[in-house]
Amino acid sequence: MRRQLPPWAMGLAVAPLGFYFGFVSTAMPILLAAKGVSVGKIAEVSAVGFSPSFWAFLLCPILDVRFSKRTYALFFAGAAAICLGVSTLLTGNLVAFTAVVTAGCTAAVIFGNALGGWMPDVIEDKHYSQVGGTYNIANLGAAGLFATLTIVLVRTLPSPLAAFLLAMTMLAPTVMLFFIPVPAKAKRGMEEMFGSFFGDLYRVCKRPGCILGLICFLSPTACFALTNLFSGMGDEFHTPEKWVTALNGPGVAIVCSLGCLAGIWICSWFLRRTVYIVAGFGGASAALALIWAPHTLAFFAAGVLVYNFFQGINYTALTALEFEIVGPGNPLASTQIALLTAASNLPISYMTAIDGHFHTIHGLSGMLAVDGVSSVVVGTTLLLAFRWLRIGRSSGRMKRETVLAEDK
Repeated sequence: MRRQLPPWAMGLAVAPLGFYFGFVSTAMPILLAAKGVSVGKIAEVSAVGFSPSFWAFLLCPILDVRFSKRTYALFFAGAAAICLGVSTLLTGNLVAFTAVVTAGCTAAVIFGNALGGWMPDVIEDKHYSQVGGTYNIANLGAAGLFATLTIVLVRTLPSPLAAFLLAMTMLAPTVMLFFIPVPAKAKRGMEEMFGSFFGDLYRVCKRPGCILGLICFLSPTACFALTNLFSGMGDEFHTPEKWVTALNGPGVAIVCSLGCLAGIWICSWFLRRTVYIVAGFGGASAALALIWAPHTLAFFAAGVLVYNFFQGINYTALTALEFEIVGPGNPLASTQIALLTAASNLPISYMTAIDGHFHTIHGLSGMLAVDGVSSVVVGTTLLLAFRWLRIGRSSGRMKRETVLAEDK
């Protein structure tokens, strides 16, 4: 009998998604800044390149039909790896570069949703925060390490060889997929699935748990959009590229991973929803503190690392909350995971664009202010609204039920 990974280790299999997001959020701005591209333009490219994270859910019903989620995960991880490698060869052509990065992000997001829809069927509720923690260590922590690897390889090796090695590195973690149990294949066909997609989506969206998740995730209270821009801000803090790379690479990987581990413990004491929102306050505090901080390496490093520590806590709560909402035996698991993840990623994209716009008009202080203030104001409003509506722990611990069974 084939050995199976323990629950905590299953979360690490999402590393290819983390690698791709690390490229988009950290390595890409450094590569483009070295070509003389402005922070405002980098923000535009980041917003477009990251956009599949909120609209690709429209393609994710394919993950709940015909083939196993393992098959889909392997295919889309391969497609994302190819796009990532090719994109490193196109930094001199922003139009082509943006197109390939966006296509690769689409594949990476679908890969992540295939794995996310798979997890609730093979882990128990008591392990959701554990898996959520390691899932995001592989997502956020691996992102920082891969960003550093990207810069090192692109700077030191011939471009084609660097592109090939990066693609192979991204594919390597998919070996773990062969050691995760595979649930039964979906019984519905492609035509039936897409034909009933909007009806099923309506059923998904009207569930109290899903509504609660969508309200939290669509708001800008804890999107941590500055992560996409920190690596392009080195010059404004008089920080050399090697330090920017070190901070946003291994530095972010370490503090995000510590935040993810802290999130596991915190989620065992408080509602996952509350942890998700309050962690956003921590990131906002770091962003606002940078407005008045001296523009030096030390203060830039402190701001980046504190901001990303709270991001790690936030993402553990986010993933655990998604698993909690979806539950086991859900015939639309990947579709629902995709919808919730898309909702959480939409604010990252629109806040990245807004932050970049404020940077162009009001400079660094304007960008940091709009990011931090929006998080605090909206997050506080949500917490007060949940308290006023008396949405308590019973709303956070949804019953294990299938989506379609509710309307039967």
